[in-house]
Amino acid sequence: MKEIRSIDKNDIVVAGLSALACLFALLKLPVWAVFIGWVWYLSLGSKPSIIRPVARTAVLSGGLAILAIILTDALSGLLTPMGANMAAVFVTILGVMILLKNPANAAMVSFNAFSCIFAGYYLGAFPVQENYWLNLLTAFACITGSNILGLFVAWLHLALTAAWTKHSQHAAEHESQSLYEA
Repeated sequence: MKEIRSIDKNDIVVAGLSALACLFALLKLPVWAVFIGWVWYLSLGSKPSIIRPVARTAVLSGGLAILAIILTDALSGLLTPMGANMAAVFVTILGVMILLKNPANAAMVSFNAFSCIFAGYYLGAFPVQENYWLNLLTAFACITGSNILGLFVAWLHLALTAAWTKHSQHAAEHESQSLYEA
């Protein structure tokens, strides 16, 4: 049986940034979407160089989810609500699958970003607007923007942990040097 590790600097930084991320709710941003972006960063290599391609994939897949909502609404007069939704999802997920032909687009990000928009839109997890088109744009900006914000929070998490570790090492070296000189 593995031994349970003690709490370390990384744990404290993650907990602290998670608590601070709750402040995004004051801006009516879905905090859960920030955490999803955070996991993307950690799962896909934890390097700043992944931010741009992951953000691009999130934007493209989130855009396809918005298109699915528009198609569902447009087809709802012609088909049953479920039929309209199924047709819209078929077309837009086919678009996601085409996006995934490019190896720079990660499947996890594509499907998560699509799902975040779908869930967030229908849950009203953004500042809902009266105008249909503005509402769609606001949903996209808030939810996908929060996913992308999560990439930067993850980068900050690793940068703060590394800085704290480096500071601790320098302090220990300085203390060791002081003891040696005494």
